[in-house]
Amino acid sequence: MALEKLGAIPVLMHQDCSSDVVEAIMQENNIYGMWQVGTMQNNFLLLDEGVTDHYPCDVMGALSSGTTGVAKVMYRTYESWAGFFQEQNKVFGVDADTVMFLHGSMSFTGNLNMFLSVMAAGGSVVTCRRISGNYWNMLIVRNFVTHVYMVPAKLQILGVAAKGESPYVKQIIAGSQILSLKTQRALRRTFTGADIILYYGSSELSYISYKHLEIDDENTMNLGKPFEGIRVKSVDGVLVVDTPFHVSGVQVPYCCDDTGYINDDGDIIFTGRKTDWINKGGYKISCFKLEQQIRNMDNVRDVAVLPFADETRGQDIAAFVVTEGPADSKQFRHDVGEYVDERERPKKLVFLEMLPLNDRGKVNKEALKELL
Repeated sequence: MALEKLGAIPVLMHQDCSSDVVEAIMQENNIYGMWQVGTMQNNFLLLDEGVTDHYPCDVMGALSSGTTGVAKVMYRTYESWAGFFQEQNKVFGVDADTVMFLHGSMSFTGNLNMFLSVMAAGGSVVTCRRISGNYWNMLIVRNFVTHVYMVPAKLQILGVAAKGESPYVKQIIAGSQILSLKTQRALRRTFTGADIILYYGSSELSYISYKHLEIDDENTMNLGKPFEGIRVKSVDGVLVVDTPFHVSGVQVPYCCDDTGYINDDGDIIFTGRKTDWINKGGYKISCFKLEQQIRNMDNVRDVAVLPFADETRGQDIAAFVVTEGPADSKQFRHDVGEYVDERERPKKLVFLEMLPLNDRGKVNKEALKELL
């Protein structure tokens, strides 16, 4: 905020960026200079007044969260976020009495947006650096937290660690990924009075839709109805969104590269990203759907599915699996056949204690590829 007051446009950096990556981002996005404050995760990039790759009314920039290529700087006006705070706070039940627990880098625009919206409402925010479900649960209890905001991968960690009952939590807000039924049940055992809301959004557009999850809600493909003022349609199986709350330079209606359709009730049914498909000898396999099927296995805590190059079929399936206890590869291959089609059985299995996450709380696919 101080930098904005000085007329500079701050760009929040991902905390795991090396100096080479920072230099590439600066060159690719025509950024003039960098001001470093303390350690790498507190970096701000400052734009020289002569740079014209943004609009005059832009007040901040954020990096895209893609896992490949050089990150792109996306600029925002004040109104593109603050203009929606009243609507999102109404849906999420945020007001001056809110005590929000969130975790992760502010370079993840979901965290930054939620932080600012709570501040705008006069509420309070609790956070920490440590990645520990037990520690998070202690902070939630000690600070009488009313709202928890995390990506599903971190909510899973919290659900496993949380014990006892935390009656003060009224809302659990999950976004960016699908919340598994196992995680829902684990959270409800501790946060017995909490309403779980799953939202769908993107860095380019902010919030798109939301859904209040019912108890044992197994329909993980349903992303609910659009927020007030947002319009969504399916064009040739691809979701197209019309919203005034988008980053600068985006043309709306905007294609998110997410596939899906609108059902008869007006709900958005998500079928995966266009890039998350495996072409196995002409047979198309959805990584998203396959992950959901494997995650339903009794001994599976988490899973990520990726394609890898195969000389015979062009592509084949690799599954990175986190199990509840020790896993036998041969037995697992047999068991997975009860949940997936024969052609969808993973050719490569990698068992991990935990899926690697980037600083935005998403599965680090590049790190997984290095394990193949």
